[in-house]
Amino acid sequence: MKIEELGERGLIERIVKEFHSEKRLVPAGAGEDDCAVIDIERAKAGYNYLIVTTDTLQESTHFPAGISPFQMGWSIVAVNLSDIAAMGAYPFAFTIALGLPLQTETSFVDELVAGIEKCASSYHTVVVGGDLSRSKELILTGTCIGFADNPVRRSGAKVGDLICVTGSLGNAALAVQVLKGELDVPESIGAVAKRALFQPVPKVNEGILIANSGVATAMIDISDGLALSIAELAKRSKVGAELYEENVPVLSEELRHKRGLELSPHERRELAFYYGGDYELLFTIDQRALTNEDLMNRLKREVQMSIIGTVVPPEEGVYFKKGEVKEMMELKGYQHF
Repeated sequence: MKIEELGERGLIERIVKEFHSEKRLVPAGAGEDDCAVIDIERAKAGYNYLIVTTDTLQESTHFPAGISPFQMGWSIVAVNLSDIAAMGAYPFAFTIALGLPLQTETSFVDELVAGIEKCASSYHTVVVGGDLSRSKELILTGTCIGFADNPVRRSGAKVGDLICVTGSLGNAALAVQVLKGELDVPESIGAVAKRALFQPVPKVNEGILIANSGVATAMIDISDGLALSIAELAKRSKVGAELYEENVPVLSEELRHKRGLELSPHERRELAFYYGGDYELLFTIDQRALTNEDLMNRLKREVQMSIIGTVVPPEEGVYFKKGEVKEMMELKGYQHF
């Protein structure tokens, strides 16, 4: 069945029945009234700051060949949750505006909505409303609301801080290269890489742990690529960055030692720094944290923290350092324009 056969009201009813909320916190949820109604005192759970972010994904520019409707729905929530994670905030509510072509199948919408609900509920986030309109191609715009006591900004890094990342980088970039035919790898490797690109995992719990550690000074998500994220954090904090490329965790452990994947140093740099699609976190911590062995071990264990550099004065710029050799970092990555 096409959505035009169902009609706007019928489609709205079909969508909102998949979204569930607790009446105590959300007296009026998706599809129930002109606006969602949230009991703010109960919802904020004592936190001081309201955190809000919005992202748009468009079929022609964001969704690679082979991605399923479920994964498209998952992705629009994940990209917003990644921003919430970068503030060290707790997500609470989500709204979704859908632009759909008239000939869209209802089965496509069902799967899309299932992905939205699954990603949101996986991170204790309630879909409370949204909008529906006709468009020439699929357009998804999500807004996520969260709460925090001590939101971690991009602007707090200071000279001497340690530059760190969570997890590993490059799986999503590897998938892009495989899909474009730029890299020929065994099917098992391609499948793992595509999973990272098609269904990214926002580091919500890791962001909260980093923010609550008491040693984080700045943070940003890496969805647009490590190079652009480092440059943006350095700009906002008015600092430079010295990077130790050999410390950057390129590809997940699952891929790192697989046979049939031989990468040159140049290819490894491209994957880790210049593609994007990795929903990891880049953050800085006070260098005095090194004296707290228990905390450092916890960060390494629970957020898979790697120390990849040091914050330096702004006049030094952003560069790779190996021994006594310095090489300025190229400023490139994923950009819309």
